[in-house]
Amino acid sequence: MRASSLSPLLPALALIAACGPPAAPLAPPPPLPPEVATTTPTTAEAPLTVAPDPAGTQRIAADITYLASPELAGRGTGEPGALLARDFIVKRFTELGLAPAGGVDGASFTQEFTARVGAKASPPELAITPFHGKAKQVDPAASRVAEGSATDKASGPAVFVGYGITAAAVGWDDYQRGDLSGRIVVILDGVPTPPAASTKAGAERTAPPPPNPLRDFGTIRYKLRTAREHHAAGVVIVTRGALPDGPADPSSMGVPAVVTTVNAVNALIPGLSLTKASTWAPAKSTEPRGLPVQIALATRVDPVEAPAWNVAAILRARAGSAHANEYVVVGAHYDHLGHGGAFSRSPGSHAVHPGADDNASGTALVLEAARRLHALPRAPDRNVLFLAFGAEEIGTIGSRYWVDHPTVPLASVTAMINADMVGRLRDDHLLVDGTGTAAPWPELARAADEKLGLDLALGAEGFGASDHTSFTVARIPVAFLFTGVHDDYHQPTDTADKINAAGEERVTTFAARLALAVAERPERLVFVDAPADPHRGVGGGFKVSLGSIPDYAFTGAGVKLSGVRPDSPAERAGLRAGDVVVKLGPHAITNIHDYSFALGDLEPGRAIVIEVERGGAKIPLQIIPAPGR
Repeated sequence: MRASSLSPLLPALALIAACGPPAAPLAPPPPLPPEVATTTPTTAEAPLTVAPDPAGTQRIAADITYLASPELAGRGTGEPGALLARDFIVKRFTELGLAPAGGVDGASFTQEFTARVGAKASPPELAITPFHGKAKQVDPAASRVAEGSATDKASGPAVFVGYGITAAAVGWDDYQRGDLSGRIVVILDGVPTPPAASTKAGAERTAPPPPNPLRDFGTIRYKLRTAREHHAAGVVIVTRGALPDGPADPSSMGVPAVVTTVNAVNALIPGLSLTKASTWAPAKSTEPRGLPVQIALATRVDPVEAPAWNVAAILRARAGSAHANEYVVVGAHYDHLGHGGAFSRSPGSHAVHPGADDNASGTALVLEAARRLHALPRAPDRNVLFLAFGAEEIGTIGSRYWVDHPTVPLASVTAMINADMVGRLRDDHLLVDGTGTAAPWPELARAADEKLGLDLALGAEGFGASDHTSFTVARIPVAFLFTGVHDDYHQPTDTADKINAAGEERVTTFAARLALAVAERPERLVFVDAPADPHRGVGGGFKVSLGSIPDYAFTGAGVKLSGVRPDSPAERAGLRAGDVVVKLGPHAITNIHDYSFALGDLEPGRAIVIEVERGGAKIPLQIIPAPGR
């Protein structure tokens, strides 16, 4: 399951992967013998049913163990483990005797696309010149291109702006509303530490110190965006700690920027006193101060792209069925985080993130559901299309690509069932979300649970941080299966030994029954806009919600919308799928990071203008943000 700054789970805005030596590989489980289903119904046949299969518990556990093994190293997009996972899924579909459906010609199980997986930065150039002296180059080994830097050159007089924070709500502004056009700003890394509260001699502190109100203003991207809005030509960030790895995401905040160390530049910038503790612990915001040097810098950041794949197989409808040209999709993503990166909840860790629950579990469900449905005494009335998506964790790119380039007619897809994180069934609790996208879903779900004993929680909305959203946007009814988040989510501890395989077998039986029920219905499901759930926060951790759904695969300037939630501020304001947001209030929007920062500045109920590009024209719209989480 992906995490994003706009999802209801966790904020994260970049991807970077680093490799370490894998442990001894585990062999994949042995192949399953193909089972043959008849396609000619008898005249008085009983309705098709999917029964629980205790042997499925072992198959599910074996599939997850392999997919989450050290050999696959977290299945990061663009990494060898993702290719191994792809081949494993193809092998399983082939063993079952399913037909390939990765292309419109039906010749391959795989559908290839390209995903942006990271960034590569060239060593930066950084030179400091005293007003009456010669330029001195900073050692390239003592600097890095900053996360969010533009590919550009800049030079000009230097200005010190403290921590480079503008936070009016807490009375802090290091820029003092100054226009720094043509200047290179020098900024301290991190955030200032508030002065410790005084205590009487011998007294003990009885309460923890209050949280630092500036703690959320320390990211490098935020500092670059703030510098850009004050028209700075370039940015030099000075750190007391270790240099960062370099950009993980090629999207630019609009200014060239370099991170360097105190030792590298302290002697080159007279009067700054970077080694003094008082410089790093100001009692109040800093007034911009000119420095007696000129600074020149040059940066280059290139996107890193990699091939990725969706894997598709089809169980064909029975011959002669009146619905043989319709499809039910059962899907899950098979990629994960590889060795972590910015989506990881273990910052700085380069350990393998196995992704047993997220989403080896969903992949195993698709494979086992395919086996159960293929073993029926006859084929169902509608085709069942099994889809394993790549590149979900970096923005549901695989499912979005499939919807944009479907391998069967998209209009013939009657429903999509998505499984993401279904391996940790606890207290029998299973969320089935999206049941508001077609009227029969609740009845179908309750019938699929017969004698399984699941505690179903039926959610209405069809939007969320997984691949079903791509289908909801295309107005296809969806059902999203999820057994809940846990402490191991997006961490190296999401391992196969923590999977409840017996519980997942019950969820798989449920999923297969649900798919079969849709496939056998005399009428196809009809999409309806699900009402917004008033009990669910949709602000992604923000104090406001707009109801916009960004297209994370978009790489142009601005934020393209793949859709808007029904009855949301975005819909009421007139926003549409395909709009590109270029301005929100006073803030220019160049990418998803800008959008996130701008959302953080909004107040519920206070109208603001959002500007979008639509059909070559810029259109201002008034939007009234709703309360977020």
